[in-house]
Amino acid sequence: MAFALFGVMASAMLWNVITVSWRQRRIPTELLGRVNSIYRFFGWGSMPLGALAGGFVVSLLEDGLGREAALRAPFLLAAACCVLLLVYAVFRLRLP
Repeated sequence: MAFALFGVMASAMLWNVITVSWRQRRIPTELLGRVNSIYRFFGWGSMPLGALAGGFVVSLLEDGLGREAALRAPFLLAAACCVLLLVYAVFRLRLP
């Protein structure tokens, strides 16, 4: 579990460095503050919604699966969604 958490946090750190550097290169200076504020609004503002959705999934599954399995279900659901998004991105997005 510790190795998985390390991998996730290292990936998050790398993602932050790359996206901020990319935005600083591509966005005009006079718009950079606005773009960063929108990015943070959606990035940080969606976290409470994700926590609420995770709690809802646990409450739906707790009676049938038990507490321990229900607490793992949001993570498995999120992993499945990430895999689906990765497959979509591989086939749909093209680099210039």
